[in-house]
Amino acid sequence: MKTLLVLTDFSDAATHAAKYAAILAKQLKIARILLFNKLPSITSIPSSPLVVNKTHETKEESMTHLKRLVNELKFLKHTDTELTYLAKEGDLDELTNDLINKYQVDYVVMGLTGKSKLEQTLIGSNTIKIAKTVNRPLLIVPESAKLTPITKIASVIDLQDPKQAQTITNLLNPLHFHNHLELYVLSHESEGIPLQTLHNHNFTAVKEKISRYNPKYYAISEIDIVREILEFSKSHDISLIVHIEKKRNFFESLFLTDITERMAYVTHIPLLLAKQA
Repeated sequence: MKTLLVLTDFSDAATHAAKYAAILAKQLKIARILLFNKLPSITSIPSSPLVVNKTHETKEESMTHLKRLVNELKFLKHTDTELTYLAKEGDLDELTNDLINKYQVDYVVMGLTGKSKLEQTLIGSNTIKIAKTVNRPLLIVPESAKLTPITKIASVIDLQDPKQAQTITNLLNPLHFHNHLELYVLSHESEGIPLQTLHNHNFTAVKEKISRYNPKYYAISEIDIVREILEFSKSHDISLIVHIEKKRNFFESLFLTDITERMAYVTHIPLLLAKQA
């Protein structure tokens, strides 16, 4: 059963992301949307009557908000998509991975606010934390993102790396199966050599893997990759940016690349983060 896990704190940004997820679920013919709210931790003696009562009240309030959110989403989703919800106390990244394993989640969805710098820092830090630890593709939805189906996708791909191309294929196959997509491949020119003149075994393998999407190739420089990606996406009316994190060793895995973190904070277009296959 294909499942979208939507993390929500009931903020405007999170609610907007949930609505986006409902539209995406309809586009992908997703069978189930799971809404999850992490309950705030109560830092007192766990067994005291006051704490037990407060915990109960907090969960009741969360469930009320979740039911309200379900009512908002039921008119956006596909009629056959099941909407379920949960609320639980604990560490967000651990809870997220537990839910992924238990419900066989395919994608995780989070919102990102476009409001004050403080809100960006607080919500953004949670998003970055999840991006570091989650073992499924993470879709970050900015509060300013349009609530429309995905039609145009842009991704930076290393044309010498077939594994990256395979990751893109794994991500796009469900979308491509149900919809007509346009794929824009952004890549660095190899030591000043134009993309059209790159002919080697790896490049051929990359092109073969993504050929079904009839990709259009564009070169970008390394001066300010994030700015170039965002400007390109805006000028070409891109509806989804896909960014692939290459596998790293233990110490490198403790940190996201600067590009990924900057993209997550500043993009106004939905951003799909995935780890390389």
